[in-house]
Amino acid sequence: MATMTDIAREAGVSLSTVSYALSGKRPISDATRTRIQSAIDRLDYHPAAAARALATQRTSLIGIAVPRHERVDDHVIMEFVGSILEAAHAHDHDILLVAAEDHARTMKVVEEGKVDALIAMDLVEEDPRLSALARLPRPVVLIGYPQDSGGLACVDFDFLSGTMLAVRELARRGARRVALMVPPLRADGPVPTYARRARLGYEMACRELDLEPLLIETGHDPEEVEAAVRAHLAGRGGSVAADGSLPADGLIVHHERALPPLARALAAQQVSVPEDLQLVAIAPRDVAQSGPAEMSSVDLPIPAIGRTAVTMVLELLGASEVAPHSRLLSPSFTARATTRAL
Repeated sequence: MATMTDIAREAGVSLSTVSYALSGKRPISDATRTRIQSAIDRLDYHPAAAARALATQRTSLIGIAVPRHERVDDHVIMEFVGSILEAAHAHDHDILLVAAEDHARTMKVVEEGKVDALIAMDLVEEDPRLSALARLPRPVVLIGYPQDSGGLACVDFDFLSGTMLAVRELARRGARRVALMVPPLRADGPVPTYARRARLGYEMACRELDLEPLLIETGHDPEEVEAAVRAHLAGRGGSVAADGSLPADGLIVHHERALPPLARALAAQQVSVPEDLQLVAIAPRDVAQSGPAEMSSVDLPIPAIGRTAVTMVLELLGASEVAPHSRLLSPSFTARATTRAL
């Protein structure tokens, strides 16, 4: 059985050149690539995947620019990575993780042909990466939905419609003041695309239903969450909350890391769920079901987003006439223990 050493000897090149040609890790001239392919054909070298990679100049690798910073929930991020990995394997592809914060490294990985395409996560409005990503010679798919995508393909959950659905479902179940709990945004910092769309959907639904909005920005530390509960959610029987207003009787939580301390803080303030306060989480289904009580939720369909991102990558790789486009996945509501029955 022929080996890479035999291929190198037959083609008259070094073993490293054969390795680079098969892996795509370094550019190889067309003439050298042709000699190596001819040697592979003559010696019937296997595995066939290696010869196919050389002939097509494909690596069968999809790069993923993965964020690692304080704002993101590592559990949710790894769910995305796992869903992309599973979908890629189903199509005989593997994935290569790169740190999204190291944009220069990400660009180098794609420009040197180490991956066939790139999936970029954690998009923010006016993302400084977009113009450079749009110039790459290989397909790029964004997980996120910026107002201006720079012509790149996008896929995401429809957070605007999802938050509107959550407000409507709470109102249907009798809530008259619906609050939205979210992580704080820095005045001079980046705005994640999902955060902008979720807040916009909340505002639109409150106007539609003539509800007084109440935006609760809080960190995820127990002390911060408890302070938010005391200020906006405690106080019952016609009494006012610490901020001088009537306490909310419906709460949408778009803040996965705040969910565990929220349950403890509500119990400490003797806020009964769902009698006093109805709760809906915008979160992956397993997160919504992991607390002391299974939360009603607008489920974040991470597996579907990952599968769709890979499908879009393969579409762009397989047909030059496919134009980049956007796909938003529709929301659905699941009623559980934290909302009242209709």
